[in-house]
Amino acid sequence: MKWTYIIKNKMLASVVLLSLCLLVLLSNFIDRHHTKNVNQSISTLYEDRLIAEVYILKMTSSLYQIKEVINSDTNNINKNKSIDSLLLAIKETSNAYHKTKFTELEKIKADALLNVLQEIEPTQLKNNQLKLESADKALVLLNELSGIQLTESKEIMNYAERLYLSGKISSQFVSVLIIIILIVLQALVYTSKTLIPKEKTNFPNLN
Repeated sequence: MKWTYIIKNKMLASVVLLSLCLLVLLSNFIDRHHTKNVNQSISTLYEDRLIAEVYILKMTSSLYQIKEVINSDTNNINKNKSIDSLLLAIKETSNAYHKTKFTELEKIKADALLNVLQEIEPTQLKNNQLKLESADKALVLLNELSGIQLTESKEIMNYAERLYLSGKISSQFVSVLIIIILIVLQALVYTSKTLIPKEKTNFPNLN
């Protein structure tokens, strides 16, 4: 009845092979999932943080130019034209900046910046000193917004690193399971061979 054990081993070997195939598919799925998440993190870092930082730097540069114009000796007409032009550039950049993904704190700061920029407009009946103070407020807000970009960028990088480590551990775990299954499969094949009865060669009696 040894043939019954051979059949059992074949069935077990089939189950082992099926498990091996499923593990390979699972490993592939996990790798693709982690790769997708890492790519999304990199995309978010570029589109919502690095690009946002570029917008902040542009607005900061324009604000410093506005301060120079306010402190200059040019007449008020030319001064107002220059301020209008620089504020228009800031608002265009701000509109592009507002299309990026904001945190709650970032939204509050960005909205506050828009309110402060209105205080610098030539139509506001304020003296140069008050406008300079408003420009300084705007620069402080931009500096705070820049700090938010740095904090969020670090969070994104940490998240991507955790995803990478998680994917690496998962891949190593699956690899170990595959090796164990292969060892079990090899043992089953060896056992099946030893259970196959050897054919006896019958030699006819010599007369």
